Amino acid sequence: MSHLERSSNLKEQLGQRALVSIIPGVVGIGIGGLLISYKSVLSTLGIVLVIMALIAIVYGVTQLAQMKKIPSFAVKCPFCNNKNTFTEEPFSDVRCEGCQRSIPIYEGRILNVEQVRCGFCNHLNYYSEKSTGLICENCNRIVPIANEGGAQAQATMEHFTIQDDNRPYDLVLTEGASIHNEDLVSTLQQMLAMNRNQVKQMLEEAPVVLLTGIPKKKAELLKAQIEMHHGKADIRVSQ
Repeated sequence: MSHLERSSNLKEQLGQRALVSIIPGVVGIGIGGLLISYKSVLSTLGIVLVIMALIAIVYGVTQLAQMKKIPSFAVKCPFCNNKNTFTEEPFSDVRCEGCQRSIPIYEGRILNVEQVRCGFCNHLNYYSEKSTGLICENCNRIVPIANEGGAQAQATMEHFTIQDDNRPYDLVLTEGASIHNEDLVSTLQQMLAMNRNQVKQMLEEAPVVLLTGIPKKKAELLKAQIEMHHGKADIRVSQ
């Protein structure tokens, strides 16, 4: 992405310098003229003050004149229509001040953008003909687009996105602690729909598979419940 100087920033800097010089200069001339009018020892001070004020005003006017010489190349953002101005014509992507998106530019030409909704969360995303892939701004999943850049680009995109794991998992009790741990026994009873004797036997026989072929999120939740009551469990991909 290009890091070009923005015309608006330079003009703002020059404008601030001009105001800081001209306003005190005008005030200085007024005070200096007042001192000169007394026709006393203060007259000399007044003359010096007027000279310094004139120098400040000339410097401020020079800064204003420099503002008109700043080159300005306008770039209209295709996302929000905000007008961005730069001191040079951009030939590669630049960032929009309005929406903070990257404006797609190819060889000085601003590319059109297309809209597509994410199939997971229905969030509206934008892409251009330069896009080799698209990651949803809301849920961080890959959104299929027409001009994806092949298998290598797909693999790179997947590295940075959320991947849904639909594989079946087994919940394994690796260590059951004491059979006198009533909280753990009660938890396993409800989890497995077994009586107390059956649960205590499983605790004594650990490691043992408690559940098989369950979704990963459920396995992680049950594992956390077991560990909360001082048992130890693991989740493994079902064979």
